[in-house]
Amino acid sequence: MVFPRISNQKYNSYLKEIGAIVGIDKKFTTHMARRIFASTVLLYNNVPMEIVSEFLGYSNIKITQDSHGKVVARRISLEINRLKTTTCD
Repeated sequence: MVFPRISNQKYNSYLKEIGAIVGIDKKFTTHMARRIFASTVLLYNNVPMEIVSEFLGYSNIKITQDSHGKVVARRISLEINRLKTTTCD
């Protein structure tokens, strides 16, 4: 093993400490980090929903759609606005 295993509790403690250092007064958890990764890193970088679902280990794509569907809808809106801007110039 390259890295030692860290419990979720310890990991959450590290996230809280990092938040305090950078001045963010919000409860950070491993679950929140997982959701941010799926939304911000994967979906906003055009990774298909099916891949995100598989990567996160969801048993059903519907779970991914329910959890992250708003991100996809927002991304569609941004892309439509981008198209409007580029075609109107």
